[in-house]
Amino acid sequence: MGAPVDFSRDVLPILSENCFYCHGPDAGARKADLRLDTKEGAFLKNKEGSAAIVAGKPEASNLVERIFSHDKEELMPPPKSNRKVTAKEREILKRWIKEGAHWGTHWAFAPLQKPALPSNSSGNPVDAFVRERLKQEGLTLQPRAPARTLLRRLSLDLTGLPPTPEERTAFDALAASDAIGKTVDRLLESPRFGERMAWDWLEAARYADSNGYQGDNERTMWPWRDWVVKAFNQNLPYDVFTLWQLAGDLLPNASEEQILATAFLRNHPINGEGGRIAEENRVDYVMDMAETTGTVWLGLTLNCCRCHDHKYDPLLQTDYYRFFGFFNQTPVTGGGGDPQTAPRLDLPQGNELALLEKTKTAAKEAELRLIDAWQESAERRAAWIAGGGGDRPVKPADTAKLGKPGELKDAALLPEEKWSKTQRRIMEAAWAEKDEAFKKAHTEREAQKTKEEQAAKAITRVMVMGELKAPRQTFLLNRGLYTQPGSELTAGVPVNLPPLAEGEPANRLGLARWLVAPENPLMARVTVNRLWQQIFGIGLVKTAEDFGVQSETPFHRDLLEWLAAEFKDSGWNVKALLRTILTSETYLQSSNVSEALARNDPQNRLLARGARFRLPSWMIRDQALAMSGLLSDKTGGAPVKPYQPAGVWEEATFGKKLYAQDQGESLYRRSLYTFWRRIIAPTMFFDAANRAVCTVKPLRTNTPLHALNTLNDPTYVEAARMLAQRVWSAGDDHTRLLSLFQLLLAREPSAPETELWTRALQRQRAAYAADEPAAKKLLAIGAAPRDPTLPLAEHAAYTALCLSLLNLDETLTKE
Repeated sequence: MGAPVDFSRDVLPILSENCFYCHGPDAGARKADLRLDTKEGAFLKNKEGSAAIVAGKPEASNLVERIFSHDKEELMPPPKSNRKVTAKEREILKRWIKEGAHWGTHWAFAPLQKPALPSNSSGNPVDAFVRERLKQEGLTLQPRAPARTLLRRLSLDLTGLPPTPEERTAFDALAASDAIGKTVDRLLESPRFGERMAWDWLEAARYADSNGYQGDNERTMWPWRDWVVKAFNQNLPYDVFTLWQLAGDLLPNASEEQILATAFLRNHPINGEGGRIAEENRVDYVMDMAETTGTVWLGLTLNCCRCHDHKYDPLLQTDYYRFFGFFNQTPVTGGGGDPQTAPRLDLPQGNELALLEKTKTAAKEAELRLIDAWQESAERRAAWIAGGGGDRPVKPADTAKLGKPGELKDAALLPEEKWSKTQRRIMEAAWAEKDEAFKKAHTEREAQKTKEEQAAKAITRVMVMGELKAPRQTFLLNRGLYTQPGSELTAGVPVNLPPLAEGEPANRLGLARWLVAPENPLMARVTVNRLWQQIFGIGLVKTAEDFGVQSETPFHRDLLEWLAAEFKDSGWNVKALLRTILTSETYLQSSNVSEALARNDPQNRLLARGARFRLPSWMIRDQALAMSGLLSDKTGGAPVKPYQPAGVWEEATFGKKLYAQDQGESLYRRSLYTFWRRIIAPTMFFDAANRAVCTVKPLRTNTPLHALNTLNDPTYVEAARMLAQRVWSAGDDHTRLLSLFQLLLAREPSAPETELWTRALQRQRAAYAADEPAAKKLLAIGAAPRDPTLPLAEHAAYTALCLSLLNLDETLTKE
């Protein structure tokens, strides 16, 4: 008979997929007044005295009768719903009811408890759980991948960069028993670790360097990006990482760093289009904050509840707007005139502050000279006014500087000491048109004021969170429309999850503490799953964005539970968690796969082999720059603008935004530091999130179109040219090819590979020797200077060879 049917694993997914849409949490969509998402509803007798489920009696259960019915009018789910319970699933439901219909809860909503390690387990706990699961399938772990393959794999996973020749030498010198652990420790301490970790976080945080929408004005949020890198490098405990980003400004005596962290919530797009209503904008921003928080820390699709109760998960529309209430107290108005709306944190960089002080001093001195000139011309001005100078109408062309018609006359009728600021400005501008001595001082003052304003505007500032002094009311919005408020609500967490701890404030700080509290069943699971996804390409739960009842029951559920509990118990230590995973035999396996295993487990859900998948485009670019020797080691700072085809920004913005390519080192910064225009992402990243909304599941594509980028973009052609130049001094063709394989793949070429690539080189050599213009054209691509001592045809031939090697499947893939 086997083990009893498990409600969470076996039954709930069937009910969720086929029944909850019509018989679930959403009261508005519920049919026949029947609920199957709760025990009370499923066991409740109807007016005829029968029930959908009668424990121990499938023959008396309406559910069984309807799913086995041959009558199309009686069959459930109805044929027109396009849902169908399979024969196997019908038998599971029938057997479950016969066994007593023991109810449970969705596994992700159950309290987190650390499972015991499998019996007779030793070594890494990850391996203990994986081996136990594979044993059920008649499978075992693969042997370890070759040592050099593991070095490259670890380096890419922890830094996003391939190992350097020096790192390869150091790795080779380590004893085999120490090599993996010591390499993991070294990479975790690398400053490049934070840069690698930050990429995924920036996609979740919808980070960009512009606001989006039609205007797409620029913003300076990059200091927050640099803070994220720093936080990962310093191994800031994840609960602190969470608290600061959601509520750093609400901490007692909040530091500048804690306030900066809250920029996470302000990374949303900002709509500055004309005609857009400010309150509509503001509500959209608050919704974005709430939904992003729900996705990142809870793995819940809260957005489904904007307009109605969730159709699958135990989330109500009132839950949504109570959660919304935590973020509804920000003083953001929704106005679109300022591309960096308050609240803001000024973070002057470089000489910005000194320049501002200089322009302030110059403006003040110009103001004093203007006052002197004004006083010196008092008699002439009085005569001018007495002679009717203040009566003249203002011409349309003068309106901007002299004010509205009649304002000049009104000012002239008043004593000077009673002028308003506007009236003084009008009179000064009018008098400057009449008196040459005063005009000079006035023109200089206006010029210095403009310089001061420009210097103030140039100060690096970051949008952060703040809280209103007087609380704003929160309402349930009918169909999510800001113009249709319903009942008033107070901020709170979903009623079907543990409540806020007693005494906690109902604000963002209380919410953040609730998220990291031991009683919260979701945060540790969701976070561990995303870190696993980052390493293996797919999470233990493949729906990283959704841990609700529509998600799958993980293949390795006990492993996920153990890692999540260990993560929490470790003090939310991200580096410790990664070390546990990366030193496991599960991670270190060869990625070689048999035909049978590929057919039966194409996505490697059972973990019977090492992960193998295409590198993300940002990592492919960084790898090419690193191997060519071009990559800058500079960290942080304002975003840069590397190579991009002409006219991309201009076409997307009707010519209003012009792309000015950087020069020098800025061309070779890591991809993390590339300027990200929200409405037209950098063209080199063909698989990145759009940064308009929170994205926690990476896009992974592999089409021939990508080769148009990696074979033709100046970045890759220039990298190939400089890579050829880098290995030229290695010796002859054979040693140069050996050096290239070591740099690119951290291994030596096989004999057949050596023969193949040598022939390819000879073909390129002959072609460029016969076509010098083509060689010159190829070698002219990119800003980095060419070594003129290299023979032209030889350099071109090796450039073509290197470009091919940069596009090898093995080069573009994490093996």
